[in-house]
Amino acid sequence: MTRTITIDPVTRIEGHAKITLHLDEAGRLADARFHVVEYRGFETFCEGRPFTEMAGITARICGICPVSHLLAAAKTGDKLLAVQPPPAARRLRRMLNLAQLCQSHALSFFHLSSPDFLLGWESDPARRNVFGLMAADPDLARAGIRLRQFGQQVLELLGGRKIHSAWAVPGGVRTPLSAEARAWILERLPEAKATVATALELYKTLLDGPLQREQSTFGAPSATSLRCSWAWWRPMAAGSASRGRSASSTARGR
Repeated sequence: MTRTITIDPVTRIEGHAKITLHLDEAGRLADARFHVVEYRGFETFCEGRPFTEMAGITARICGICPVSHLLAAAKTGDKLLAVQPPPAARRLRRMLNLAQLCQSHALSFFHLSSPDFLLGWESDPARRNVFGLMAADPDLARAGIRLRQFGQQVLELLGGRKIHSAWAVPGGVRTPLSAEARAWILERLPEAKATVATALELYKTLLDGPLQREQSTFGAPSATSLRCSWAWWRPMAAGSASRGRSASSTARGR
């Protein structure tokens, strides 16, 4: 007897999606489909509009990565005008892009991925989320939240708003970086850098330790191995025991 398994929604992404698995009569996987169910239609929105409006319009494609679309449209405008933005404008654009990477990667790792990695893939899905991480290790969760806050604040200091800014324009940017904003960023960079370094070391430890060995055999890593691989860093690891659920039974859990 054939069977179809649907995972809807997929909860570990920045958007909306679902997965459909089709099993044959022997219970083997016959087909797997990843469905991205979002449709924006921004190509149609842009038809017939002046190219100078494209940066402000395309920045609204996404609330997580608006800067990528903003800069792509602005750089396309550069080419249409055959102009080269001045060095200061290029550096400010780069700073804007780095601020987006900071907030987006902080969201991806600390809010979406770390509950699986740090609490264990077999842990109770009711706890395996950012709130469970807060309860297990408040300092780590707080650092991740503050890192994303830092990136978003830099976006606001540069572009005037945290999302959907139209700050980058063909030929450069609309406004310079103020002395006050520069001082604010410099003051908070050490904390942000320290959090990034901690996250990188933690992630590398997970990849280089039992997780990597277990993945190489195509097996799901156990919660115990994950906890042991990062116990050097946080004592809370000893308290995040798994609850004995299989990976398949928790696939839909947050």
